[in-house]
Order: sequence, then C-alpha cells, then structure tokens
Amino acid sequence: MFKFHFKRALIFGILGLTVGGIIAFTSASIYEATGEMLLGESAVSTVNSTLAPDVQRILEVGQARDPQTELQLLRSQSVFLQALQNVANRENQRTLVDDWVKLYLMYDVLTPDTRVNQIDQGSVATIRVRAQSGALAEKITDEVMAVYNEQRLANGRAGLQNAIRYLASQESATQKALTTAEEKYKAFTTSRGIASIDATAQFLTNQEAAAFATLSLTRGEAAGAEAEVTALAAGLTNIPKENPTTTISGLAPEANVMASQLGETERRYNELVARYYEDHPKVVEVKRALDAMKKQAGKSNNLINVQSNKQLNPVYQGIQQQLEVARAKSESLQQKLQEAEENYRQSQDRLKAVPADEAQIRQLKRELDVADLNFKRVKGQIDELRSRQETGIRVTPILVPGRAYLQPVAPDKPKFLFIGLIAGVCLGLIYSFMMEAMKLRVHTSHQLAELTGLPVVATIPAMGRGQQKGLSTFAQAGARPNESFRNYVSAFLAKNHEMPRMIMFTGIGMVAGRSSSSVQFALAMAGAGKRVIIVDADPIRGLVTRAFGAEGRSGLSELMDRNTLPTDTSEVLFSTQHENLWLLPTGSDATKTIADRRVDQVQSVMAFLRGQADIIVFDVPPCDMFSDASRMAEHTDEVCMVVSASTTNFSAIPNGYEILHRAGAEQVSLILTDASVGDEPFAGTANYARSK
Repeated sequence: MFKFHFKRALIFGILGLTVGGIIAFTSASIYEATGEMLLGESAVSTVNSTLAPDVQRILEVGQARDPQTELQLLRSQSVFLQALQNVANRENQRTLVDDWVKLYLMYDVLTPDTRVNQIDQGSVATIRVRAQSGALAEKITDEVMAVYNEQRLANGRAGLQNAIRYLASQESATQKALTTAEEKYKAFTTSRGIASIDATAQFLTNQEAAAFATLSLTRGEAAGAEAEVTALAAGLTNIPKENPTTTISGLAPEANVMASQLGETERRYNELVARYYEDHPKVVEVKRALDAMKKQAGKSNNLINVQSNKQLNPVYQGIQQQLEVARAKSESLQQKLQEAEENYRQSQDRLKAVPADEAQIRQLKRELDVADLNFKRVKGQIDELRSRQETGIRVTPILVPGRAYLQPVAPDKPKFLFIGLIAGVCLGLIYSFMMEAMKLRVHTSHQLAELTGLPVVATIPAMGRGQQKGLSTFAQAGARPNESFRNYVSAFLAKNHEMPRMIMFTGIGMVAGRSSSSVQFALAMAGAGKRVIIVDADPIRGLVTRAFGAEGRSGLSELMDRNTLPTDTSEVLFSTQHENLWLLPTGSDATKTIADRRVDQVQSVMAFLRGQADIIVFDVPPCDMFSDASRMAEHTDEVCMVVSASTTNFSAIPNGYEILHRAGAEQVSLILTDASVGDEPFAGTANYARSK
C-alpha cells in the first residue's frame, strides 16, 4: 500500500516540478524600483488654530489626517492609474494603460512597522513598483509620488475654498445678528434713560433717601402747624372778640390767608420746576393753581372798614390772625406732606424697578457679546483660511527618488520549482488516497458472505503490532492454530469427505495471511489425526519453506522435473516438528512455477501426492496475479481464497472467484484476515483466558 502511495506521489511530484520549471523559465522577467516619502509631516499645524470643528471637517474632506490614511491614499488605484497614464503619455506607450491591472497587482507601499522604528510625527513609506524594465519602474515610482503630491495640493485647495464659502455664508448672518443685538440694547437703555446701571441705581438710592428726609421733615412741620392751630383756637375762646369804643382798620383776615397761600404755592412751584420739566403733570397743576390765586388776589379788597361804634379786641384779632395764618400754614403743609409721600412712593417704585432693568440690560448685553464673539470668530476663521491660501499647503517630502534594482526580482525560479514539486506531491498523495478510499472494504465475515454468496470458513482477527505471530512461530513444536481454523476443520471432518482430499489456498492481490492460513489449517487437520502434507507451491516467495527451515532441500521442483516418481518419499517430503504433518518445499529451482510446467507433470505430481496423505494443502500465489491457481484448480477438491478486510477491494473478490470457477474449481470458500475483533467469533480467546 505504501509503495503505491509513494509511486503516485513521486510521479505527480515530477510532473509538478516540470510544470513549475516551465512556468519559471518561460515567464517574463520583472524588475523592481523603490522610492521613499515622509508621511505625517505634510499637514499644516493646527495647534493655535481658531477653526471650528465643522470647518475642520470640511478641510479634512479628501485630506489624509494621519500616516495610516496617507498610506491608504498612496495605495489607491486612482493615484497609481493616474501616474501610469502620465508615464504612458510622456513615453508614448499607450499599451501600458491596458495592462494597468497587472502592474497594480505588483504595486505596493511598505509601512515602517515591518522595518525599523516609527518616527514620532511621521512615517517613512517605501513605494515599490514592479514592471517589465527597471527604467519603466523608476519612472512610474517618481510619477506616483508626484501625482500623490498634486492630488494632496488639489484636495487642500478645494477644501480651503469650500470652507471659505461656508464661512462667508455665516459672516452675513452673524453680522446681522450683531446689528440686531446692538439696536435692542440701545433702545432699552434710551427708553429707561440709563447710561450706566450702577450710576442709575446709586442716583435713585440717593433720590429715595432725599425724598424720605423731605417726607420726615414735612411730617414734623405739619404736626407742629396742627398743634399751633389747636393751641390758638383754644386760646381764642377765652378772649372777647370786640371792644365797644375801639375802631380798628387794616387788612382783612381773608387777605392774610390768601397772601399766605399765594406765597406757599409760589414756593412749591419753584421747587417743582427745579426738580421736573415744565411740562411735567405736577408742575402744570401747581402753575394752574398759582395763576388762579394771583387772579383772585387782584380782585379782593385788602383793607378792613373802620368800625365807628365798636372796635375789635386787638388781642382777639391778633390771635385770630395768628390762627388763620396757622391754619393756612397747616393746610399748605398737609398738601406738601401729600406731595412728599407721593415723591417718596415714586422713588421707591423706581428703585424697585432697578433689578428688573438690570437683568434685562445684562441679558441684552450678553446677547450683544455673544453676537459680537460669533462675528469675530467667523471673521477670524476667514482670515486664517485666507492666510493659508497665501502661505500654501506643504507637500509630502520625497526622501529618496525612484531607484531600480539591476537584477530582476521575478520569476523566482527555485521558488517555482519548489512549489511545483510540493504541489505535485500533495496532489499525488490526494489522488492516491482518493483511489484507495474509493475501494469498497469488507470488515466482517457476515458482510462478506452476504455480499458474495460464498461461505467464509475461517477468520483471522486484526491484531496489534505486538500481538502478531510470525509464520515461523507455527512451525515450532507446540504451536496451536487459531481457534477459527480448528472450528473449520471440525466442520470439514463432520461432512465425511472422501480421502485423500486436496485443498488449495490462494489469495487476492498482495493480501497478507495466505500462507499463515494454509499452515494453520494444516496444523489443525494434523491435530485431528489426519496425515497432512503442506505443499509450498509459491517458489517466488517460498514463505512456508523458509518458515520450516527447508531452504535448499529437494521438493516440488524436483518432482516436476523427474519423469518417474521417486522410490523413497523422504527425498522430497520434509518431516516437521508436528505429528502427522509433512512439508513439500518449493525445491531447489525457484525459476519455474506450476504455470510453467507441462500438464502431464502436474498430473503426475498430483497422483503421487494423493497416495502419500489424507489431506494435501497447497499454498499457491494470488489467483488474480499469477495463473498457478488456475492450473491447480481442476486438480483440487476445494479452494480457499484469502481476502483482507483492510486492503482487499470488494470488487476484486468476484473477479477472483470467476477466474477460479472458469478454471474448474468445484468449491470455493473464503477466509477473511484483518477482521474486526468485536464482530467475529473465536476472536476473544485471549481475553477469556485472562477473565476470572
């Protein structure tokens, strides 16, 4: 089995080696060129940038943000194809673009991770281009680096333009928002008359304190005037009003009161004009009252008529005048008190409104500051982007331009040969195992008998490497055959066959166990008391002869070569260490088999052997490999065909039976070797002996 696998693997290996050599020596030579670029250093620094994240995203569209992204862009088909088109146009080689896929598959950009160290802020990338010539590879390498830088510049400019347009649309909106915020703030402060909220609050606080002081003073004066009126009125009741002989002339009491009220109204008018505008409602009201009092004073008579018969009491008159003046003063103070209270209330209301105005002013100021900040931010970003337009975008530094290797890098002939050899060997092994796997195996005697219709007379179970017995073991004294063969002999003798009887053991292919089966059957038959001769009819291998140590002795070949039978059977029959068992070795001539002998020679030997023993057992080469079994089939009474459960293909069994049947075999039985121990009878004798 191993020999077949080895042969098939060897044949396929040679075929694979040949195919690999043809591919290696007929493939076009490929040259390689490399160049180096520094990635990760080409972007403009954004450490002190004022750009917003949304603007940054617009700028990053189409731009590489880190070395890994730059590597992906450098490896892209668009960069390589554009470079190849530029080279094809410049060199007038239009066919290059047609084969761009093949060239792109050989194109690669190596990262620094697989070589030395990684640079802190950048990475050295090696551009590797392979082409049909070194010069072409160099040109493509240089053009790839140039196209990459051009594409980066174009993407950078496009990003700047898009960002500027985006910010320009925001600039008008932020400027409009700033103008609106300024107008709101100015309108509110103007309507409230507030230049500074802190100064206004201080002014209103002082005004409220002054109003409170005026109110307190006026209250005191009003209380004093009221007390004076009460005291004068009380004193006036105790004084007589008139003296009969006295005549008094002078101003009338009503004139004094009117003069006092007129003076008080003028004083109040002057205070209001000093505090408010002339069109203020309070000023207008007091002015109207003052004009009316002046008009009335002009019409009244200021002199008192002289009494001729009675005269007012001067004391009474004086107190009465004082009382009138006190009453006028009290009324004036009461009115003044009401005005002071109103002023104090208004001062308090205005002071209480200051926090609300302050909150509103702060909110408007905050909106104004935010609008101003947004406008300045957008304006600053536009200025920064325009500055970048002027300063330009830095390109990726080219460290080493394209350089081509002098020797081609492909095809790698040893590699092709090695791969072809390994691939061929693998295919050969796969083919060999598939061929073996497709062969149908028979694992049990019941299955074999059911499929073939032939009786299975004995089995040899599969044994481990240490449990297998050599053929020479059965040649020693005391050796016992397998229990299955003893059962076969018992069944054979129970049928009362006519003696002598010839039984031939043959096999299918290179099956193991044929010679062992013939020897064990012979041992079992000799142990049953029958005279048995085992004939080694396989001069090619001579396994039975070597097992019994009969090499070089006379045997079957001598019987075939003689024209007359020997007078002494001891010349050819070899006595073994087992009672009733003799051996006919292959003889000294191993060049001729039974198939090489004449028919009369075979018939003579068969006739001779029938007279020498009860049972003659023949060990013959495989029936499907040599014709010895066919020659012997018509001269034997029974044929035992040995097959293996592990190596024999089931389809070969009917073929072997057909060969023997056409050759004249009357009865064919099967013996199964390598059978399953758990499925076969008589296979557990060793375990039974160890059981308790």
